[in-house]
This record gives sequence, C-alpha cells and structure tokens, in this order.
Amino acid sequence: MVSELEKCESAYLREALNQPVNWRIWSKKAFEDARTEDKPLLIDVGASWCHWCHVMDELTYSNKDIANIINQNFIPIKVDRDEMPELDRKLQNLVSQITGESGWPLTVFMTPDEKVFFGGTFFPPDDSYGRVGFKKLLSQIIKIWKEDKHKINTNSVPLSINLFTQETVEKINFDLIDTSFSIISSAYDFDFGGLGNGMKFPHPTVDKFMLAYSAWTGDNIGMKLSEFTLKRMFIGGIFDQAGGGFHRYATDREWWIPHFEKLLIDNAELLEDYYNFYLASGSLEIKEAFDLTYEFIRREMMGESGFFNSIDADSEDIEGKYYTWTEDEFIDAIGKDEQALKIFGFHEDGGTVEGRKVLKVSKDIRDLSRELGKDVKSTLEYLREIRKKLLEYREKNRKKPNYDTNTYSYPNFRLSEVLILSVKDPFSLKITENIRGKVTRRLSGGKDGLLEDYSSALLALLASYEVTGEEKFYNSMIDLGKQVKDFMTSDGFVESKDFNDYSFLDMPNESPNSLAIRSLIKLSVIDNDFQLNEGLIRKLVNSDPSFISGILTSAGSLIRGIAHVVIIDEKDGNAKQLHETALKVYHPFKVVEKVSEESRDRVTPIIRAMFNSGKGRSRAFICIGNTCSQPVMDKESIKQLLKTKLT
Repeated sequence: MVSELEKCESAYLREALNQPVNWRIWSKKAFEDARTEDKPLLIDVGASWCHWCHVMDELTYSNKDIANIINQNFIPIKVDRDEMPELDRKLQNLVSQITGESGWPLTVFMTPDEKVFFGGTFFPPDDSYGRVGFKKLLSQIIKIWKEDKHKINTNSVPLSINLFTQETVEKINFDLIDTSFSIISSAYDFDFGGLGNGMKFPHPTVDKFMLAYSAWTGDNIGMKLSEFTLKRMFIGGIFDQAGGGFHRYATDREWWIPHFEKLLIDNAELLEDYYNFYLASGSLEIKEAFDLTYEFIRREMMGESGFFNSIDADSEDIEGKYYTWTEDEFIDAIGKDEQALKIFGFHEDGGTVEGRKVLKVSKDIRDLSRELGKDVKSTLEYLREIRKKLLEYREKNRKKPNYDTNTYSYPNFRLSEVLILSVKDPFSLKITENIRGKVTRRLSGGKDGLLEDYSSALLALLASYEVTGEEKFYNSMIDLGKQVKDFMTSDGFVESKDFNDYSFLDMPNESPNSLAIRSLIKLSVIDNDFQLNEGLIRKLVNSDPSFISGILTSAGSLIRGIAHVVIIDEKDGNAKQLHETALKVYHPFKVVEKVSEESRDRVTPIIRAMFNSGKGRSRAFICIGNTCSQPVMDKESIKQLLKTKLT
C-alpha cells in the first residue's frame, strides 16, 4: 500500500513514512471513509522541530500493538502545524476547551461529521510520566464509540464553531492602552524578566508594545522592563551561547533550560525585537544579540532560494545533545580556563539536560565587565572569541540536528522585513522581489497562501519600498494590498473559509490579524485608498492584553499618531543621509518614503505639495498624524522631530 504521505513536502509527515500506523493526510476523502467505515478519526498535529512529537512517534506510534489498534479502529490523520496553522489553531482551542490541554503533539479525536470529542497532548504507550497510557485510552474510546456513540455525539464540538464571541468595545482611547499596560506589567517577573514565574516563551509583541508605551507616555518603565527581559534572555540558555540564535522557549523561570528547537519565525521576530530596542537604547549588549542571531541565521538557515523553516531539538537521539556540554568538552574547545568555566555556568548547580550542561552567561554583562575590569565592548569581544572556539569545536565534533529545509513564505517574509529595514540584506531583497501577485504557502509555490502569508509579504514589500524607494516595490505592494483587503469580512479578517479560528491572538508569535492590520495601516499612510475600518480593531482589542499586544501597538499608534517621514530627493547627494537617518531613528510606528520628481504622479496630494516647498535642496518632512513639519535639511532635525520621550 502506497502511503498518502509519500508525495508530501512536509518534513513532519515524511518522517512518519516508516511508522506502522497507516497515516492519512487531512482531506475530505479521509472523513468520507470514516463515515463509510463508521470509525472515529485520530488526528496527530505536530512539527518536525517538536521534541515530544518525536518521543510520541518513537514510543507510541511506532509500537506495533498500538498501530494495529489504530489501523483497525480509527482513521488516522497526520497534520503538520507549519503546513496548516489555521487548522492547528482551531484544534488547539477546541481541545483546550474540552480538556484544558494544548500544545504539541496535539492528539485529537473526531467524529466523521467533523466534531471534536476528546483530545490531549503527549500520550505514552502505557501509563507513565503521570499520564494515562495510549493503549488504555484507545480501548476506552473504542468501547464508548461502539456502546454509547450518542454520548460522544452530544458532547462533541463542531470544527466550524465560532468560539470568538467577545463584544466590540465602544471606542478606542488611551485609557484602553493604559489599562492594558497595567495588566501586562502585573504579570511581569521582576527578577528574571518575561511574563509569569514558570516556563517562559519570548513575547516580542509584548516587548514592542511596552517600548511603544514608553515612547507615547514619557514613562520609561515599559522600555526598562522589556530591555531587562531581552538582556536576561541573551545571557540565558534560551540563547545558543556557542552559535547564536534563540531556542523556542525556556522550561524554567530563569531562561536557562530551553526546549532546543530553533524556529525561523521565532528568530525573525526576536531580531525585530532586539533591533527596535537597539534603535531606542543604543545598548551594545542588545546589538550583540542581534548580530549573533543574524550571523546564525545566515550561516545555518539560508538556502539557495530562501531561509529554512526550523532545526530539530534532538540530535543523536538525545535532547539538546548538539547544544549542551560536558566540562571536558568545554576545556577541549577553549583550553583550561577557570574564568571561562565560571562565566558560562560550570561553577553553578543545575542547568543540565541528560547530564550535560546548558551554557549561560552567569552575570549581567555590565556586572561581568566590572568583575573582569573591562568595558562592555571589550567584554563582548572577549565572549565572542570564546564563542568562536566553542562553535568551531561543535561543528567539528558533533552531528547536527535535522533541518526542516522547507522555505515557507510567512517566516521568510517576516525575516525579510526586519533584515531589509535593519541591514538592507540583499538576499531578503531578492526574496521580496519575487513576490508576484498570488502568494503561496511556500516561496517555491503550491497552495494559496493564508492571511499570515499575504500580510507578511505585504510588510516585506513595504520595508523594501521604504529602504529602496524603488517603483517596482511600490507597484507590487499596491497590488498585494488589494488582496490583503480581500480577506476582510463584516466581522474582520478570516484566514480560511473552512475554519473560524483564533487568528487575532499572538500565540506568542504576532497574529495574522495583527500583521494584516499593521500592513494596511502602513500602506494607508502611503496610499489613501487603504484606510482601515476602526471597527475591526475595536472588535479585537477586547481580550487579554498579553495575547493582543501586536494589535494594541497599532491601536495606540493610531491614537498617538503614525510618523510619516517623506524625503524629497533633489539629486544633490543629501537625500541619502536624510533617508538613512529617518530609517535608523526609533518611533513606535513609522513609515519612511523617499520620492523624487519621477514619483510625482503616484504620490498623495499632500506629498505633491511638498515638492514646491524648499525646492532646490533635498529635504525631509516629518508628519505625525495630520500635522507635518516645515522642510528640514539636516539629520539632527529629523532625529529631534522623531524623538520620543524616552530617557
């Protein structure tokens, strides 16, 4: 029998080819067969980077006895959450409503008429890990299905149900922003940064919102809290101290013990996070975290036509083996250096996985600098030399984890946006140049894209236009903007006609709706035809602020004013430095547009009027909301006019 998975491009699905379970792909045919055979469906949702997905595949789905039970009594379906994020979001929320569990692997039981009746996450083959064994669970479900199917049908939830029933707020005002900031701050960990006192994910959209709040109010507490988080993450084990880049999340409060998978989307958003804070603070530590992550991405995740999707958590069948160290390995890599051993955590208890040490920097960089008798710059250079030796040793002596080399559109466009704005990365500009009309799930083509693909593509095009001023990017973004608007309904944005999902929540990556709102607001600054209906934002902001901080940043910016910097290029050579300055000054929500006489026909009437003011010299106009400055011809004036109240 030829497996349905053989023709799949998904790395996660292809990894299951040799399992004894007769996996199917998500399709109407699978549900039709379930109806014909009167069987429930077993849905496994996971990803190639997911450690516990691999554990369940190895222990549970590779168990022949369990596979026989599944094949005889269920229609089993394997789903890659990176392939079908809109389905994953829906199933995660339905299972959470039913059992209180969510995460990966997600194990879902459904009826043939597309209703969810039970689910959970990881299930071992037999009772262990404090969890019921899968054999026992399957037997119970089979028994109920055969003897009391009515009970299942009456207690199941349709996949098409709309769980989003929040009321629309009457008005968006700054009281909403103040209240949201207070709620987020109340969850802040003042000892180690981040939200909560247990397992921690980075929350780039929360950091962006808190930085923006400081800019809007002049109270720098938001900036200080989030900058502290970024610095703690940088010295923690969630950051790959040898090779750069961030693991997905930490299992502890201190950011020391990560789950070791590395995702392109996480690193893309964290690059944006660190870049914004560098622009706002000028911190050398923040800049070093950005640089090391950028170097990691180019070294490890850049393919011929795009950036790879993810790197597995495991290698040599051991969790984190590639990233963890014994003391002997560390000494072999850099020599006998007690100071370095102390700095990277070997003199501290804890921080081990499978008996091996997760590296961290034991002190804040500034405290470490004082201890070493160096300035911050020299300390970072010293650490960089150690990291270089560790990386060389690791690459020579260890087997690398598996890579998911799929070049998915959404994370590629998100990364391209930040790399174009920050370093004018030529590879990212090339990716953006290839956006033509229809956006697909992969850069190479295939299925039509989701809202996250279209919105991130539009943001990448906007960044390309802001940085280059080239008309080809302008034309592409106008065309794509119309397509993003097509996702709008009377209720807001939707991702798929098949599912009502939670695409407005940052989970913790910025939500598709937040990306769409941000992209259309930016586009509306350049072209008045793309004005956003505020009703959409009023509908979406009535949620837990930590899950909608991306949308809150857009809402707060609409209240306090979007910055539109217009550079009139008179070909006298001064436009370049004015343009570069405008791009490098922090502002919570900024659009930079460089235009010349050749652009006159396509710009707004307001910009056309700017051509006649200060004519003869390259100049800049800074518009905040509906108020524009007089023309300025020097960098310092741009900085001053864009300067926030951050101290």
